[in-house]
Amino acid sequence: MTNLLDLLYAAYHSELGICVETNDAERLRQKLYPMRKENPDFDPLAFVISPLNGIDLWIMKQPKEIVNVEG
Repeated sequence: MTNLLDLLYAAYHSELGICVETNDAERLRQKLYPMRKENPDFDPLAFVISPLNGIDLWIMKQPKEIVNVEG
């Protein structure tokens, strides 16, 4: 079994995030929320249940804020 903290670090260090195959994506997501809250480094991570199959959990890096440059 993979350590949940390892999943967060893998997603954090990846370019876009990771896909985790699980038999209960909602349960996994609920376990990860408190871990994300404890560590501000994980704030950019979003937990999305795959709309393709409803089984996978995507731990995605949210894009950084877009800065509008007027000129």
